[in-house]
Amino acid sequence: RISLSQTGQHVDYTLRVVFEGRETWTLRKRFNEVAALHDVLQRRLHDVPELPAKSMVRHFSSEYLEARKARLSAYLKALCKRRDAMNCREVQEFFGLTTQQPAFAQ
Repeated sequence: RISLSQTGQHVDYTLRVVFEGRETWTLRKRFNEVAALHDVLQRRLHDVPELPAKSMVRHFSSEYLEARKARLSAYLKALCKRRDAMNCREVQEFFGLTTQQPAFAQ
């Protein structure tokens, strides 16, 4: 689940991570962090889901932000359904698995 908060000149997205249906934690990410992960995955995996386009102009209207939030949520959920993506160390780090789950810290 993603929520958002506008702080100054950027938007933070709050991600609620649910691990194996039992444990949850939250993370704050900016769009550029999602885009950086996407770039890594495009080099490693086939048929990576489409990331919402980067905006050349800062759009902080509530309609734009809500639409982007929905697209980011769909993108991240699609990644989480893929075993090949979840096996990537960068994805595990992005979602905080390496700090929240001892088995992933190795």
